[in-house]
Amino acid sequence: MVKRAVLFINGDLAALPQLRLRRSDYLIGVDGGTRLILRLKRRPDLVIGDFDSYLHPPSGAVIKHSQDLTDTEFALDYCIKHGFKEIVLVGVLGRRLDHLLSNIFLAARFKFTIIEGRQTLYFVTSGRVLEGRPGDLVSLVPLSDCSGITTQGLKWRLQGESLKAGYGRGISNVMTGKTCRVRLKKGRLLVVYNLL
Repeated sequence: MVKRAVLFINGDLAALPQLRLRRSDYLIGVDGGTRLILRLKRRPDLVIGDFDSYLHPPSGAVIKHSQDLTDTEFALDYCIKHGFKEIVLVGVLGRRLDHLLSNIFLAARFKFTIIEGRQTLYFVTSGRVLEGRPGDLVSLVPLSDCSGITTQGLKWRLQGESLKAGYGRGISNVMTGKTCRVRLKKGRLLVVYNLL
């Protein structure tokens, strides 16, 4: 069985209520994100990056020498080359807007999941089922013009409708039960789940 790779990026983490680590997870500290793993009292399986923010790489670290890729891109390339099918990014939404945007576009391109604090970000091109509880917030943010969007389990339902990129119509919907479903026929949709 291929393990899930969980990449800890050098962002800010106040809490991790959404992150449920599995024993089989392969924990990767991406440069300064290694500290986040240590804060959880776990040991990284791999430390990777150019080590400009985590100054003392351990033996066995994978060191990035080129500046053509960010540390996150370098780590994602490593995961893809080593056959990880499920990849979760943690600690992406930090203080640096440039890194934040770069990481979001990376995750959108590869459809990875981002978990930070009480938020989980999913990148959807066909459909997704979310588990939560009544009252939790779900936002649909079109990254391109999206059509054929249908939702179930949300207060304001969409029935085969369209959302245009750059408009906020899909923000702050509310779960009515323990699950909700989002489907679309065309486009790329960012689904942001907020645990209240």
